Amino acid sequence: MIANPIAQIDISRLRTLVQNTLSELGQLEPGAFPVTQRVIAKGGTPCGLYFCLHGPRSVKLTAVCDMKTRAIYFYGTDGQRTSQLPISALNDSGRSAVTVQRAC
Repeated sequence: MIANPIAQIDISRLRTLVQNTLSELGQLEPGAFPVTQRVIAKGGTPCGLYFCLHGPRSVKLTAVCDMKTRAIYFYGTDGQRTSQLPISALNDSGRSAVTVQRAC
């Protein structure tokens, strides 16, 4: 049996990292706006997580945690990828995706 890859990561640390990074990308106060999350499945098997920060005036910033590539991809309000971060960065609590790597 194949183990669930999502169960192998600390969801609360991931959620905090994603919320702080999305807030920084949108120049919003961290923790001031709600973040929703959904499991992404392929063929019925969980393969990632989708996060959405619901900001003011219907602003939405999103992130996808892809378990296959072991990376978190961040998207701006226009849907364009703005940055990415390896999942291993969860071990470095002070790290932000905004300062790690910008997408072209």
